[in-house]
Amino acid sequence: MDQSRLPTDTVITADAWPRTRRPLPWLIAGFLAAVYLIPIDGVHLKIPLPFSSDFDRFCVAAIVATWVTVAVAGNRREAVIRLRPRGWAAGMTAFISVVVISITINIGRITNLGEWDTTQKKLAVLVAMIAMFAIFTLTLRVAELRAFSALIAILATITAIGTIYEEKTDENIFYTTAASVLSPIATVDPPPTEENVPGAPGRPVVSGPTRQALSVTSILGMSIPFAVVLAAVAPTTRRRILWGLAACVIFTGALITQRRSGLVVPAFALLAMFMLRPRQFLRLVPFGIVALAIGLVLSGGGFSAVNQVFGNSGDKYSTEGRTADYEAIVPDLLTTPALGRGFGTLDSIRHDTYRIFDNEYLDEVYQVGLLGLLAFLALILTPLLIVRYVLRSDNPYRGPPALAAGAGCLAFGIAAGLYDILNFPQAPYLFLFMAAVCTCAASVEVPSTARTRAALRAGSTALHPHPADRGLIDRDPAGQTA
Repeated sequence: MDQSRLPTDTVITADAWPRTRRPLPWLIAGFLAAVYLIPIDGVHLKIPLPFSSDFDRFCVAAIVATWVTVAVAGNRREAVIRLRPRGWAAGMTAFISVVVISITINIGRITNLGEWDTTQKKLAVLVAMIAMFAIFTLTLRVAELRAFSALIAILATITAIGTIYEEKTDENIFYTTAASVLSPIATVDPPPTEENVPGAPGRPVVSGPTRQALSVTSILGMSIPFAVVLAAVAPTTRRRILWGLAACVIFTGALITQRRSGLVVPAFALLAMFMLRPRQFLRLVPFGIVALAIGLVLSGGGFSAVNQVFGNSGDKYSTEGRTADYEAIVPDLLTTPALGRGFGTLDSIRHDTYRIFDNEYLDEVYQVGLLGLLAFLALILTPLLIVRYVLRSDNPYRGPPALAAGAGCLAFGIAAGLYDILNFPQAPYLFLFMAAVCTCAASVEVPSTARTRAALRAGSTALHPHPADRGLIDRDPAGQTA
């Protein structure tokens, strides 16, 4: 169907989250809350299973089961027909295809070296992420993007406050709270705050709800565009100040970890927004200056995050540990340049063979070769290409969420160059949700009526809403047109 002839600015706000009884949007909201507030890869349910019992696996299973149930026994008279842009899953399809091929052609070597268990686990995680991306994309509605944008900004603010508290008190409230609340049904790993990391002398271990400081800086850096966008489009000065303060807190939470990603990832996300909408965000520059000043003050007077970007102070050991393995992998790259050694063959537990790259792009070259690297880049860039025509839209339901999600996807791409990001689930899950927001913002929605369903089955290129259905179009719950 030619979507160019469809009413792309149509927004149907009836039965949109949070004013809905549809279960999937609520489950998605709960999953996002878990990503920001619970150490999902450090909580293991007390259920004997043949596979990992990590908390996020059960969340994914619940969402997939609900989606299947709704698809099989759901209401066929759903109020909205959603038409996603062509190619919305191209990047994901390319990446999973290369992954499967790389495992297939390396199956003998993977088995002989005893790497099959690790490969299976990482492949299962990737399949779960693919399922979540598909469900996010097929479930979200345009009218729900503003509410989910606010949810992300609020959750990120809470995470940032907890991270700041952790740096000041050496107590990780995300882990301790999870251990207290979930102790009857799960075991919780000790917080990384309690661990001594000899490779990072002089720097605190501040990880928030994740296992790695770089991971919490990634999710905060990916989230800050949502707070900034909400401040930019706020209808009142009071709301603009509140969202601006939230952005300051999120930036401070990332910066206070004293990792270079705490400055680099948010900076690139903000830069992307300013380049796309310079006039709209120019008035928010003071908030950025205040956020930087607050972050430097709360970091104890130390400017280590800035020093690590412009110099080697305090980061010598990290850099040497990262680059020591570069030369050693050259023979592997020359032997299998196209498809690598097989996806999932990098096992951090096996210290005798594990390579420390701290760079997801190098990880992909090592595991799935140059083709895998190109597919991984396509995975990141596909949502940006799909949403490019919506980024500057004046439609409040589409433009602001698309801009924030696009900047968040770019921030994920930057963070992937700073550490092995796919080994820590929070940032990948958040990226997939933001990719779904980009796809949804560029989608077409029309009321589901007998006429539109018949036109869809017939492949009509003139699928326009019937005048009788216009009461559902471009109206918010207060009755104001978009």
